[in-house]
Amino acid sequence: MQQASGEFLKSIGALIRAKRVDRMDQQALALRVGISRTTISSMERGVGVNSNSLFKVLHHLDLLNDLQQLVDGQLDQMDNSLSRKSRKVKEVLSNDF
Repeated sequence: MQQASGEFLKSIGALIRAKRVDRMDQQALALRVGISRTTISSMERGVGVNSNSLFKVLHHLDLLNDLQQLVDGQLDQMDNSLSRKSRKVKEVLSNDF
């Protein structure tokens, strides 16, 4: 599990770097999203960072919508494949004794 999440972070970092490198350096991106350059560097190396910082960067690089669509698609698949138990309607008893 830990190895898979590490590989995922490295993949996200590579994607961030690929999108950023054509437009700006790490310092410029850091200033635009309000985080430190070292945080950007950590992201690009696949080091875990604060999720809010990661989402700010993904949003600024126009990558957050793609991730949101992926998550929404997975949720839709889960909703369609789960069969929910129907609950019995509780019989309401009157208080007439």
